[in-house]
Order: sequence, then C-alpha cells, then structure tokens
Amino acid sequence: MHLSPHATFPDAQGGASLVLAFHARPQTAILILGSDQLAASRAFSALEAEYQVIVMASGGCASVCEELAWRADRGQLSIVDPETSVYSGGLSPIPTSIGTPVSGYELDAHALANYLDTHLSVRLVFITDTVLGGGGSSGSSTPRRSRASAEQLYGLCRARRVPVNTTDMPDLCDFTMPSVHRVPGTPLQLAVTTNGQGCRLGSRIRRELVAHLPHDAGMAVARVGELRRLARADGEADDEHHASTPNHPVPQRNLNGEETDAERSTRRMRWVAQISEYWSYAHLSSLTKEGMQNVLSGDGLGVPSESARCDVGKSSRHGLLVAPSSLRGTIFLVGSGPGHPGLLTVATHDILTRQADLVLSDKLVPAAVLALVPKNVEVRIARKFPGNAEGAQQEMMEAAIDAASRGLTVVRVRYYNPQLSALSDGT
Repeated sequence: MHLSPHATFPDAQGGASLVLAFHARPQTAILILGSDQLAASRAFSALEAEYQVIVMASGGCASVCEELAWRADRGQLSIVDPETSVYSGGLSPIPTSIGTPVSGYELDAHALANYLDTHLSVRLVFITDTVLGGGGSSGSSTPRRSRASAEQLYGLCRARRVPVNTTDMPDLCDFTMPSVHRVPGTPLQLAVTTNGQGCRLGSRIRRELVAHLPHDAGMAVARVGELRRLARADGEADDEHHASTPNHPVPQRNLNGEETDAERSTRRMRWVAQISEYWSYAHLSSLTKEGMQNVLSGDGLGVPSESARCDVGKSSRHGLLVAPSSLRGTIFLVGSGPGHPGLLTVATHDILTRQADLVLSDKLVPAAVLALVPKNVEVRIARKFPGNAEGAQQEMMEAAIDAASRGLTVVRVRYYNPQLSALSDGT
C-alpha cells in the first residue's frame, strides 16, 4: 500500500472505554446478584433490551425489593436463592468447613460458579449489593458485600469469560453502565458514561443533554431507519461501509441503464447518509412513504407540493403581468439573512410564506428559516457536498427551470456568511 509522505493521523489517547450497544440474541441471559432497587434498575434495562433476567438473592422472593417481586410475579424475570440452587439439581459438591456446609457470601460464590457452569446462556453479570451505604435505596437491611467476596465473584466470572460489572468498585468491572435516556416508541437512546468515576454527575449531564434534545429527534431516527431499509432493499449494500460519511460524492446515475442493484443501493445509501447529516429533524420526522421514494429515486427531496399550480393573470413583484396563455413561472433568488427568521427582509418573508410553490435551499440555511415555509410546499435541500458541488448546483438549476416552465413560483434560498461562504457554495 502506498503511504503518502504527508499523511498524518490523530494519536490514540488511552483512558477511554469502548462504548458499545449490545443486541440480545435468543435465549441470552443476564445474571444479577442483589435484591435492592439498583438490582431492579439493572433488571429493567436488561428487559428493555430483551434479555432474559435472573436475579440471585439470598432468601429468594421473600428478600427482594418490591419491584423485583412484582416482575417475578408476572413472569418477567426469575429469582434464584443461592442456597436452594446449591442444594438441588445434582450440582457440584458443596465445600464444607469442619463438616458444616458453607453459608453467606461463600455460599453465593459456590452458587454463582454452579449457575454459570450449568447455564451457558448467561452473557453478563451484575453485582449490585456492593453499593456504598449498604442495602441501596430500597432500605433493605442486607449488608454491603465485602471487598473480598466481590473479588472472589469477579474471579469466578473472569475464569468463565463472562464480563462483570461490580457497583462502586471500578477495578472489578469489565464494563460500566452509562446513564441512559430512551425516547419512548423510537429507536433513539442517549447514553453518557463517566467510566465509573462519577455516576451521579453522569446522570446530571445526561439530563441536561436530554433537555436540549429536539422533540422530534426520535421519530427522525425511526424514519431514517425505514429509509435505510428501502435504500438497500435491492443490492443489500451496507451503509456502515459504503456511506460512513456524508461527504463522499453522490454517484451519478448511469443513464444507459447499466447500473447494477448493488450500485443503485450504494448510491441510495449515500443519499440517506447525506440527508441524515443536513436535513432538519422536523423534515426527517415528517417523511412519508411517498417522500422516501422521492428521495431514493432522486426525483425530489420531500413530498411533492400539493399547491403546484399556475395562477393565471398573477402579477409579479415587479408589476409585470403574466399573460393568461403563458405557462412561465417565476424564480426568486433570496438570502436567509444572518439566520434568525425575524431578521429576514419583508419581501423574503412574504415570498417564502405566501408565494412559493417550490423552495430550493442550500444545506446551511437554518432550519428555523425553512420552518416558515408552509407544510404543503415542497422543500429541496441542495446536495452540495465535497466532490459533488458542481453536479448538485446543476441539479438545482434544472429543478428551478423545470418548475418555472410549469408555471410554478420557485424560491432559491441562499445562506451567506463571509466566513462560511466557501462552505455555502459547497467547495
């Protein structure tokens, strides 16, 4: 492989975690050691991820917090008593001390080893009864597990290659639990991790981020997911490989009909990546099936306008009367101003809100300005990305001419900032 003498790449800085999102597979389980509200919180997170949940707690159902008991009663999870699990089912012999079976934390270790050896579906283990303060927020009188016991449990899991999270003991954790916000009814989850260094602070940061999360971001994710499935339906292209960045040039369609299914799918996935980066959340979340097909076909970047019309005899803003027999429309070139809708000129505001049949916009025009456009007016965002600026500009010009030739009023919106003018031009 040829290496450019000028090539530079960022140096890796250690100390980070590899942040992953696991997807449960059929018959995979999570084992939780603990009986308090923290154990219930871990169980709820695992249930939402569709894992099977087993809670190991001394005393069984009678000793767990109300939430765990409630979920067990409804069959959502299983509760195992270490003593019962050890003394039943033909498990390995119980170690004894002076002829007496072990008890307490030593019994927990034996029960855990037996359970992992006989239930190979367990993929993760949470040890929650090590929380500082003892008994957790449930008010349980169960004492805090000792450091020595936690180390023993950790070693048993590690020997069986099962990752462990031990509450309040970062050095006994193979992974940590982030503070998570899930947008109900959508695939969107927001997670913040402090790598075990400040869980309460992590929760605060997560709450502050959620407070600034657009209300339609979750639905936008759901719509983009649908769009992705449609985009790769033919060639099964993988967008993670082919469209990891929106700044690749959009492959031009082969007009001779020689484009393969895989090539078409790759081109579509590039378009999906680009609109994911530059469209507003409101525009993405309101995508319909028709709008998705328009995006993927390249015929439009939104739902076709229902207001497409030719207003016969309408005067232009310059006082020129369009002859009744003419099908010529009007093309306006307007600026979005500094960015705030209140700073638009009166003329621009009027054109966008009252006259437009089709709006052609730069990708840098603020979403707040485009939000002024009535919902029944089609808005197209220029696909001006590095390597594709010239083709995108030609595409917008052709769209404007075509719409005007059908008698429509076209508004071309540009964003100008002296410091960003090159970006606005797509160069």
